[in-house]
Amino acid sequence: MEDAEEIAQAAWVRGWEYRNQLRDPRMVSFWVNSIARNLFRARFRGPMKVPIDGLHPSYTMDLAALEIERLLERCPSKDRNLLEQTLAGYSAEEIARGAGITSTGIRVRLLRIRQALKQTTRVKQPVPAAAAA
Repeated sequence: MEDAEEIAQAAWVRGWEYRNQLRDPRMVSFWVNSIARNLFRARFRGPMKVPIDGLHPSYTMDLAALEIERLLERCPSKDRNLLEQTLAGYSAEEIARGAGITSTGIRVRLLRIRQALKQTTRVKQPVPAAAAA
C-alpha cells in the first residue's frame, strides 16, 4: 500500500514537471495513470535472479533474460529489432524518429507483435475425452 501511494505521488510530480507535454487537459487522469503505470513497471525492470540449486548462492540464473531471449528468437528480424529497442528503454517517440514513422505506428506494431507472441506461446489445453466424443 505504501508503494502505491509513493508511485501515485511520484506520477503527479512527474506530470507536473512535464505538464507542457499534455495536449488535452481532459486527458490528465489518463496521462497521470500512464505515468504511474510506467513508474510501477520500472520497479520490475531489474533482473529476476534465482539461486541455482546445489551451487554457491552467489551463482544465479537470470530467468527473465532467458525467457525474453527465447521469445525474441521466435520473432522476425524486423519485429525483434523493434522489441530490442523497446527493451533497451527507448520510447515509441524515439523509435519512431529513427524509423521515420509515427509513434502511434510504433505502438500499433508493438501491440501486434505482443499479440502474435501470445498466440505462439499459448499452451494448448488438451480436450477432455468426454468433450471430444
